[in-house]
Amino acid sequence: MLSRYLRLFLLISIFLGLIGTALFVFVNTRNLPDVRNLEHWKPSQVSQVFAADGSLLTEFYIQRRQYVTIDRIPDYVKNAFVAIEDRTFYENPGIDIWGILRAAFINLTSGRIVAGGSTISQQLIKNLFLTPERSFRRKFKEMILAIKLNQVYPKDKILEMYLNQIYLGHGAYGIESASQVYFGKHVWELDVCEAAVIAGLPKAPSRYDPYKNPKGAVQRRNAVLQSMVEEGYIDIYTAKECYEKPIILREKEEEDVNIHDYFTEMVRLWFSERYGIDQLYKGGYKIYTTADKNLLRDTHYIVKDHIEMLQQDVGFPKLTEEELNKLLEEYRKQKVKKFQKNQVYIGLIENIRRKNIYFKIGDIEGKVKFLGSLKNAEKGIPVYVRYLGENSFEFVPYLETAVVSIDPKTGAIRALSGGYDFIKSKYNRAVQAKRQPGSAFKPIVYTAAIMKGFTQISVIDDEPVAIWDPERFEEWIPRNYEGEYHGKVTLREALTKSLNAASVNLFLEVGYEPVISLAYRLGIKTKIPKVPSLVLGSIDLSPLELASVYSTFANGGVRCKPYFIEKVEDPNGNVIYQHEPECERVIPEDINSIMVDLLKAVIKEGTGKKAKILGFPVAGKTGTTNDYTDAWFAGFSTELTTVVWVGYDFKKKIGWRMTGAKAALPIWIDLMATAHTDREVIDFEFSPDTVYIPVDLETKTVSDGICPNEDILFIKGTEPEIDCSGNIITKPPYQEKKDDFIFDINNQNQGENDGL
Repeated sequence: MLSRYLRLFLLISIFLGLIGTALFVFVNTRNLPDVRNLEHWKPSQVSQVFAADGSLLTEFYIQRRQYVTIDRIPDYVKNAFVAIEDRTFYENPGIDIWGILRAAFINLTSGRIVAGGSTISQQLIKNLFLTPERSFRRKFKEMILAIKLNQVYPKDKILEMYLNQIYLGHGAYGIESASQVYFGKHVWELDVCEAAVIAGLPKAPSRYDPYKNPKGAVQRRNAVLQSMVEEGYIDIYTAKECYEKPIILREKEEEDVNIHDYFTEMVRLWFSERYGIDQLYKGGYKIYTTADKNLLRDTHYIVKDHIEMLQQDVGFPKLTEEELNKLLEEYRKQKVKKFQKNQVYIGLIENIRRKNIYFKIGDIEGKVKFLGSLKNAEKGIPVYVRYLGENSFEFVPYLETAVVSIDPKTGAIRALSGGYDFIKSKYNRAVQAKRQPGSAFKPIVYTAAIMKGFTQISVIDDEPVAIWDPERFEEWIPRNYEGEYHGKVTLREALTKSLNAASVNLFLEVGYEPVISLAYRLGIKTKIPKVPSLVLGSIDLSPLELASVYSTFANGGVRCKPYFIEKVEDPNGNVIYQHEPECERVIPEDINSIMVDLLKAVIKEGTGKKAKILGFPVAGKTGTTNDYTDAWFAGFSTELTTVVWVGYDFKKKIGWRMTGAKAALPIWIDLMATAHTDREVIDFEFSPDTVYIPVDLETKTVSDGICPNEDILFIKGTEPEIDCSGNIITKPPYQEKKDDFIFDINNQNQGENDGL
């Protein structure tokens, strides 16, 4: 009787078990993902940005991954992963029955999932389709999908997807990215020992990270090698060679490999506008730029050092009401839970003692030392500070700057900085800010004058002139920087000394239309008003616009439109964008030669004398606006054009007598010196239709060897027709060009005065 009930109980239990199993299978196999969708699977890949020399500038990604097909992955790399992760990979149907039973026994005895027994197919399924939860239900789904995966795809395709999908630590997804991150190589360049290191990572990427845990990485590598020997993939001698080798990793150069600055931000915006932000961070594109990586990096440090010293020289600035309100608003928006090293914050001044500024950020107190004048600093004023770690801070300047360096022969932007520090402010002043260029605009007017027949020794009046300003309904009288006037002066003297009154008189004689038309052709996009103050740079324009102007002078009068993207390749290597040069002659070659000679004279004998220290041929012009609000230097060699602007974001005085020669030119000199290191710089080649003539500048006649003389460049046929003795010239005494760029230590402090 008992046995009959027992049999009935067993039958019912089996029946209920089968029903329960069927129900479990039914519930957990409904709505499973279709593995056939992987046919068009495209994993998220890193997009890389390269400098002009092919070196990596930065990367944009959600997951740092570079997809490689299975045929580019060496057998020993594949075998290393198979040996340690799934020895029966090529034979199993997607699951390893004995492995599952082993894991099941361990899990049952533990009362929870502690062992996986996952095959490569199961790991791939878990990564692509399922959540990371540790449950029997998720494990069952994983097994079903792994079997289906092997029914649809060949083993090599599964292994290819797996090796490109898995996370291998240190921010690297996939075998190619891991090879680059750890060894600086492509996957096909790895040796067996290196392959074993990477193959050991999937189990616990953080624990076996060779950067963080070298000892653990060696032990795991050796375990992989042992598995490879046991599976017959390598012999014991090869394994022993690897056992005896240390793991030699690529030296980490975070600041070089991951440059995030104004230039790379321009690249990000350019690409996103054309192809979409999603494609940038997931698409795996290669973006080739015009940047000189070394100059880009050096520009950052040169700018930083100069602006910090300049802020000390001018002292703590007096904030405008608008500026104060803006900074206070930014301070209130800060949500600081934990300070990040090198991050810039805004604090509120609590106290000032000697050269120390004591401040608070929320409830956190700190102090910074500032060696300049602190007469404008007081309690409640916002102050920029950078966190250095260990409760230490440094003062961050309010002053800003912008730099653009262009190859004049092509228009390629080699370096660009939109401010003191990208961390402090993402606002790109090199392309977004519009400021008055001051006297740096004058060469456009002087070029138009030469086009109308003026020569370097043409005489103009350096006398104040009253001009009616209909907008202000008052007279406008331009004044020279020092308040002195020189009467009759040559065109050359007016530009080299940056005489405002003479330049305005020249502008009135040349006319508005020729100057405005030329300015547009030179690359100025800002709308230009017809006002007499235009010659003194009263319009607002960007540093990039001004760089386009001076690059045209540097390139013999041919303007090449500035650009920064050379080409873009998709993940398959197809070129989807290729830059096409946009160059056109704007200034006739002979006229441009005269203009370059004039700008060389600014360095030789005018407001840019400090630049003679460079020791190679350069030309350029200073620029300073009213009340020392903006300081500029724009100049060039035959190889590079560089424009530097210095000022505050809110228009106000930089400091007393902070001219372009004092505030901007020193930055320009250091940048040009760095850019031309170990490079032979040739002098400017002038048009064959121009000639140097020895001239007595007092009489504006050709020197006969007795009277004083200076070599002046003329367009042939425009030189003086008599010598200083009154004789008619039948054959002009043509002269060879002379080297003007010998640094005179006695003159190194001259040339600081700059016309407004």
